[in-house]
Amino acid sequence: MTVASTISVVIPCYNSEHTIVRALRSIEQQILQPSEVIVVDDASTDNTVATINQYAAQSTLNIRVIAQPSNGGPSVARNEGWSTATGDFIAFLDADDMWHPQKLELQSGEMTDNPTCVMSFHDHVFTASEQFATQSQSLVTSRATLRNYLIRNQSATPTVMLRNTIPQRFTDTKRYAEDYLLWMTIIAKHGSALHIHAPLAHCTNPGYGGSGQSGRLWKMERSELSGFVSLWRSRALSLPTLVAVSSWSIAKYLLRLFDTFLIPIRRRR
Repeated sequence: MTVASTISVVIPCYNSEHTIVRALRSIEQQILQPSEVIVVDDASTDNTVATINQYAAQSTLNIRVIAQPSNGGPSVARNEGWSTATGDFIAFLDADDMWHPQKLELQSGEMTDNPTCVMSFHDHVFTASEQFATQSQSLVTSRATLRNYLIRNQSATPTVMLRNTIPQRFTDTKRYAEDYLLWMTIIAKHGSALHIHAPLAHCTNPGYGGSGQSGRLWKMERSELSGFVSLWRSRALSLPTLVAVSSWSIAKYLLRLFDTFLIPIRRRR
């Protein structure tokens, strides 16, 4: 008899009282329920914790809140939740994003069918809508290699599911592009990630230029470059590859900076 895999959901949050209920609701609407939801409050100054506790009191979810004594950033918060997680799989969700009701069912099923795969991710849409179309059970998948990730970050954090057995973690000192470095580190160590070609998450912040972490373009870029250096120091990248991907990253940064500059001009027209 095959024992079903269990899933732990980890959500870092900071001053998220206006969005956290929407995120939790998307978990409660999952066809396959997680064994636990670990919400790590990163020393919020608003009513985030009270809002979570109020929701948990009437929810069918097994919600556990970890209150951080000081703000350590998303890496510290995710690692704290991860360290206490008991599920076979770890699924990350941000406090302002939402999941398709079939997300956990489909993604854990694909990872169960691919036992050598330690990381999977799926597509996402930039929208605040809570409406999702029914997803076919027949999924198209492919493999994303380290080379794919060096061209660009292939996976938004709320799309990623990992096996809890892997030792790699987010770098505590990084507050920007911390997820990007972890994905590349995992793939360099364990092999390609499974890409599920289905939009199973809605992300409310755009890929760059938004009001959250992604809006701080230079800090994001500097952290991305330092991540490439970390991979080079660990011998996951050769020196010529480091130079090439760093140059490509800087070129993308300049294009994003130019595009962000044009956004307010377009709006004035």
